Amino acid sequence: MKNTAAALAFALTTFVVTPALIPPAQADDPYVAGVRTSCELAVPAVVNAGEAPRIRVNVQPNAPSQGTRADRPTGSVTVTISHDGPGIFTKTVGYHGSPVTIQGPALNETGRYQVRGTFRSADGSVFRSCRSNTSFPLGQGSDGPSPDGGNDNSGGLLPDTGGPDVVWLLLGLTLVGGGGGLVVAAKRRQRGPLYDV
Repeated sequence: MKNTAAALAFALTTFVVTPALIPPAQADDPYVAGVRTSCELAVPAVVNAGEAPRIRVNVQPNAPSQGTRADRPTGSVTVTISHDGPGIFTKTVGYHGSPVTIQGPALNETGRYQVRGTFRSADGSVFRSCRSNTSFPLGQGSDGPSPDGGNDNSGGLLPDTGGPDVVWLLLGLTLVGGGGGLVVAAKRRQRGPLYDV
């Protein structure tokens, strides 16, 4: 009986305790923590024929910053301008935490031009790379029609943006004032006794 108990204890020790002491195998984790960034592209509202557009690129971290240079993304920025598919201009400059401005080539063919900005973070940086797209139209120059379809608003008035008309504003004020007057009149009216005595 003692031999059976000893054999049973040896078997439990071998198959239960020993595997528990061996650490499980772990695979390499390819995930690398990093701070996401967003690329902001600023292009002219319209470019006239013969002019060279200036593209401003600003890379912002999507995390709170302490305001030091170490908290700003660094690396390189590439700007590509294309028209109807093929790229016609590409330039790469260093990015050191502050917005950069890249001047494109003089453009002559009217139409819409696409702009792509790509930020590639520096090696070992905690910031991730990003990209952004935008576009701008190329007009016909000062001799052609204006970008707003020939509407020369020399008076300096702002266009109608769909705001409320004065009639609706006055009607609303009248209703609010009338309602307030009714409330005041109702409070001043004396109430009679609830029960006749």
